[in-house]
Amino acid sequence: MDVDLYIKQIIQTYKSSIRFRVGFAVLIIFAGLLLIVLNSLSILTFPDQMKSLVSVSGTLISSVCAFPIKEIVDRRNRIKLISELSEQHKISNGADKKKLEDLIWKFIEKNVLG
Repeated sequence: MDVDLYIKQIIQTYKSSIRFRVGFAVLIIFAGLLLIVLNSLSILTFPDQMKSLVSVSGTLISSVCAFPIKEIVDRRNRIKLISELSEQHKISNGADKKKLEDLIWKFIEKNVLG
């Protein structure tokens, strides 16, 4: 089996996950800021729901506090690790190559099984 193919797929999956999480956080922040700006410029006026509107926009912005930065950092570290293992696998010979291949397969297995 081709180890490099699996490594590339894992890296693509991690990068896609990172992009999705960052994009979602930016979207939430943008929506909250847009509500605040439109409300402050009197473009969006809801006289009776003013307090609710400010509350909703503040909640959207503060929800980014729950943003899983640790998961993004972990995924970036895993990308670096698997890339380094892949590079070492390409240049190694004999028993070292076999050990690295076993280590890479354990890494892949762990990621597949959770």
